[in-house]
Amino acid sequence: MIESYSFYPIDSRMYVIIENSKALIIDPCISDEAKESLQENHVKEINVILTHGHYDHISGVNWLREHFSDVNVICQEEAARACGKPNKNLSSFYEILFMGKDEATQEYVHNMKLPPYSCEVDQTFVGGFEMNWEGHHVCLKETPGHSKGSICILFDEEILFSGDTLVTGHDTITRLPGGSKKDFMEKTIPFLKSLDGERMVYPGHGEPQRLREFKYF
Repeated sequence: MIESYSFYPIDSRMYVIIENSKALIIDPCISDEAKESLQENHVKEINVILTHGHYDHISGVNWLREHFSDVNVICQEEAARACGKPNKNLSSFYEILFMGKDEATQEYVHNMKLPPYSCEVDQTFVGGFEMNWEGHHVCLKETPGHSKGSICILFDEEILFSGDTLVTGHDTITRLPGGSKKDFMEKTIPFLKSLDGERMVYPGHGEPQRLREFKYF
């Protein structure tokens, strides 16, 4: 079962899969509810995969390390560099991301008083990476466009965790530093179109939907 947790107010999604007292977590955020679930399932070993290095998708890494002793973090090499630099993971500019939002949201973000954030990564790769996790085949594939370090995650050839490569209800954002519309259209879209359109996608923001339901397909 895939558990989903939302990082308010930007609705970044953390996904948690628990099996045999082990957890696979994608894009962690701070969540007491998630911690309770991990503890109830007696989770001791956690593998974390980051779909890219932006703050709203890495904000829970240090929190996980504080509460659990065995945490292994994996991401693409460029994303790892961003994780360690607040100006590249955008935590230094977090309030700017909400300019134009409603007044209540802007006030909430301002009151967060977010300090510059950085975290460490244990394992990196370039191009792609494959792993077996509790009998499941997990394939990590570079999908540039939203950022240089963006990836998608194929889980058992049935499910796609897309990070911000695909976002429900919105165009993919390629205008942030490190983004490239050209890379997205020439490298990432052909890969995504090679997949079965009925595949369920769990995006970086928003509710899951079939791949064919995104505007690019």
